[in-house]
Amino acid sequence: MKTPADTLIIAMDTSDAVSLDPARAYEFTSCFVTNQLYDKLVDFELPDLINAKPEVAERWEVSPDGMTWTFYIRKGIKFASGNPLTADDVVYSLQRVVKLKQTAYSVLEPFLKTPDQIEKIDDYTVRIKLNKTVAPSFFLSVLTFTTSSIVDKKVVEAHEKNGDMGSAWLDDHSAGSGPFVLEKWDRESQFILRANPYYWKPGQPHVKTIIIKHVAEPTDQLLLIQKGDVDVATDLTPDQIKQIEGQPGIQIVRAERLHNVYIGMNVAVKPLDKEEVRDAIRYCIDYDGIVNGILKGAAIKWQTVIPKGLLGANPKTPYYKDVNKAKELLAKAGYPNGFTIELTTPPTYPQIDIATKIQADLAECGITVKIVQMTQSMMYEKYRKQGLQMVLAGWGSDYPDPDSNAMAFANYRIKQLAWRNSWYDDYAADLAEKASVEMDTKKREQMYLNLTDYILDHGPYVMLYQTVAQQAVRDYVKNWLPDPTFYYLDLSKVSKG
Repeated sequence: MKTPADTLIIAMDTSDAVSLDPARAYEFTSCFVTNQLYDKLVDFELPDLINAKPEVAERWEVSPDGMTWTFYIRKGIKFASGNPLTADDVVYSLQRVVKLKQTAYSVLEPFLKTPDQIEKIDDYTVRIKLNKTVAPSFFLSVLTFTTSSIVDKKVVEAHEKNGDMGSAWLDDHSAGSGPFVLEKWDRESQFILRANPYYWKPGQPHVKTIIIKHVAEPTDQLLLIQKGDVDVATDLTPDQIKQIEGQPGIQIVRAERLHNVYIGMNVAVKPLDKEEVRDAIRYCIDYDGIVNGILKGAAIKWQTVIPKGLLGANPKTPYYKDVNKAKELLAKAGYPNGFTIELTTPPTYPQIDIATKIQADLAECGITVKIVQMTQSMMYEKYRKQGLQMVLAGWGSDYPDPDSNAMAFANYRIKQLAWRNSWYDDYAADLAEKASVEMDTKKREQMYLNLTDYILDHGPYVMLYQTVAQQAVRDYVKNWLPDPTFYYLDLSKVSKG
């Protein structure tokens, strides 16, 4: 069975969706759907996640100190209501995020503390004054998050109740200028999106209707894509991908995600305080066995803290399984007979399989690993209190800028990953902070390369791999690009042959 030519049907687990209000949307599904309904001042065009492109803003200027931004709004854009998009809507939308202070505000909060930092200069010019200097590419990256979507001020104000700035209505309605309009959201069933008749990009969208079906079980998604009842299945397991790869009528599309999996080593726990011991552990592990044997194509080997695809990504992979070298390092550190250590992991696939393999790998080097299984919520709560010895964990970039990873992994002062592993290294922390405000992109890139080199050798991590999105798509679907994040995929560019 082939789905209608003017309709794209997607099977995915949408159970995390909470709200489609851009000021609230922060979950994977919420942001993915919101991105189809709204435009932003600037955006990325996949697969490029380094150079932000003009969208609602046709151009912009930034002051020499990096704190004052002037955006010139593109004329001729209309919302789905037919209302023209002007500076009033841009100012209202961004001020609304600041005023409501919902979860998604955390993306903009470091730069915008008060509504008066966003002001209208004229009908098509907006000025934004940041409360601190940051690298231009950093701020532009943050503006591409769905939190910065531009809403139709007149429509939203018409649906305001009890001072909520239209938030209750926007949970399951849309008021954007994006390629699609939300027709219906049946929770735990499906989203139905229709083409925006006023959409301003010529020739887009290519399909008239998008149906995103809630299909929680990968087995059900597999059956639907094989039968041709859906055009895309987003959540198949690696084994299922292997099963259908090469089948007539189905293509597998892949993209590296901005998500790293690593082992954190708490340097407050002996002997993890010794760099030779941490290096020894890095040389104990069979990285290829994890990537190819367990994950079967759902990952690439990646050993630095900024993921592939971002500015400053460092492709060095110096560590490999070398038992003799690991034993030499342990002896040098004063542990010729090894030691015993705990490794905490969630009790789910693939983490428990990876933890078991790491246990076996380290045993070959004389290190006894006791696996502690803990639900993710409990594990991360304990991890945030520096309460774990070694932990198998993951980190996803909040925004496609190296700062999201560099600060977490390097800067103990912000109390994220470096702090959780008791790694108080001022050189790494200072370099991460300096890179976040460096105005020269080339210099900034080199700073991140230096930082990732330093962490690779001195840090408290074994960087295992970067995850890969693998999605099954019917072969008549064109221009479906898996999203490295969870909100950039532009369905207006997708067509059906």
